Amino acid sequence: MNIQLIKGTIVGLIAPIAAYVVYIAFATEDSDPVGTYKILVEIGKLPHVMSLSVLINLLIFFMNIKTYRDEQARGILFATIIYGFVIAILKFI
Repeated sequence: MNIQLIKGTIVGLIAPIAAYVVYIAFATEDSDPVGTYKILVEIGKLPHVMSLSVLINLLIFFMNIKTYRDEQARGILFATIIYGFVIAILKFI
């Protein structure tokens, strides 16, 4: 496997988590990401928040395409597909 593909996959998996934490820290009055996560699980809104958090991968994907880092972009796309499967499973459970 190409190291750039692995690097892109890792970035694609970590970026939505970081986007979620930043959103909780700055956009909500409750700055506890773990507590907010538990509340989202209780009310069944976790797939919705995950879907919005994965949008950061779109920005990173196009930045990599624009700078001709196609292997990293492929890894980010792979991570986004993984998130898509997880979100679909969570929605139907």
